[in-house]
Amino acid sequence: MKKGIALLLACATAATTFVGCSTSGTAQSAKDSGKIQIRLLTRMVGTSPQVAIYNEVIEEFKAKHPEVEIIDDSQGDDSSYNNILKTDISSGTMANIFRIQGVANLGKYIDEGYILNVEPYLTEDSEWGGGFTEGALDYYRVPGKEGIYGIPCESGLIGVYYNERIFKEAGIDEFPETWNELTDAVVKIKDKGYTPIALGAKTSYMVGHLHNIIAYRWLGTDIAKKLGTREVSWTDPEVVETLGFVKELYDLGAFPDGVAGISDDIVKSDFQSGKAAMFITGPWNIPGLTNPEECPEAENIKVAKFPYFEEKPEFKDEDMQVISPYMISGKLEGEELKLTLELVKMLTSKETAERFANETSQLLPRTDLDIDTSKVNPLFADIVELGSRSTGIAVDIFDFDPIASMQDRTRNSLVSMFTGATPEQAAQEIQAEVDKAQ
Repeated sequence: MKKGIALLLACATAATTFVGCSTSGTAQSAKDSGKIQIRLLTRMVGTSPQVAIYNEVIEEFKAKHPEVEIIDDSQGDDSSYNNILKTDISSGTMANIFRIQGVANLGKYIDEGYILNVEPYLTEDSEWGGGFTEGALDYYRVPGKEGIYGIPCESGLIGVYYNERIFKEAGIDEFPETWNELTDAVVKIKDKGYTPIALGAKTSYMVGHLHNIIAYRWLGTDIAKKLGTREVSWTDPEVVETLGFVKELYDLGAFPDGVAGISDDIVKSDFQSGKAAMFITGPWNIPGLTNPEECPEAENIKVAKFPYFEEKPEFKDEDMQVISPYMISGKLEGEELKLTLELVKMLTSKETAERFANETSQLLPRTDLDIDTSKVNPLFADIVELGSRSTGIAVDIFDFDPIASMQDRTRNSLVSMFTGATPEQAAQEIQAEVDKAQ
């Protein structure tokens, strides 16, 4: 059994089969019943094992509180979810429990009282609140606001999955811990005829994730918030350096030939078949990397954290993770607030988190878990252990930027370095997007 393990929950809902639901008639019947209503707007729908656990917790809560009517408007489809959320925000009638992805635009919703500051409740109930990973909670500290504005309910470390056989063939006995060791390994692996890093920039999130990890290793996860609040500019020398490290890997031949025109499914297949040595992804891809039918190299696949920079050891555990919250409406009070908090506590408790880990190989971001490593996938157990070391957590840098176009702008400018642009030119192009919006 492993104790004190932090979370890295893969985006469970992304892999489920989704169903929609209608809301207006259900809400009216709940009002007519005279019961206290708790409305949910989450992404937990479908037939996956993790959704089954979520539904069991809901049923347990309903059995304890027959005076409560649960209205579950949860949606799997992005547009359906966003349409309901948009309607809620415009009408000022938020669900009791919901989520808004990212952090950049939360300030205006906080100002309007739509999101509850949960820090007092985390502090008050130390058994529950003290079990969350510090980095996950810090992610929901919004620049310029006091407090914490989300209960983290899922997360997943972006790690480096590597083929141990290829590394040994290249004369590398241990996965590189530092940037210099990584660049040395890239050269040795390429000399053996393998692609060092399976990256396809046609699917631009891949180069975006690589740059995120590098930026957090070089400047810490706070750089995402500093760029979003304009405390730092993309053309500042230290930020340009992070782009330069991506270009350095490209110049060393770390990626497949024609990387700018290759998609993620192609490079994943190359990694699975033993043509590439490393693949940067989240734990949701573990099933496809450990099933010999999908991955002939399954027995050789290991996982590690991305190497750190010798000059910046303080950032060696500043990690990119995907992360999502349960947010609670700031409009609630009295018994409705008390019951809503109780339900959120049940959905994110140590006991529920252990069920997710041991029964579905998914994790909530807690440090107080007992995980039966004899039952879970060994790669999953390893990624959990690695994630337990995270001192800081951030998702994509653009999550902290109020400009909606920054997702495409940053990723496309990164890709431009694979077709002739310099890091300075890429930085200027991104900064121009910021300047245009101001």
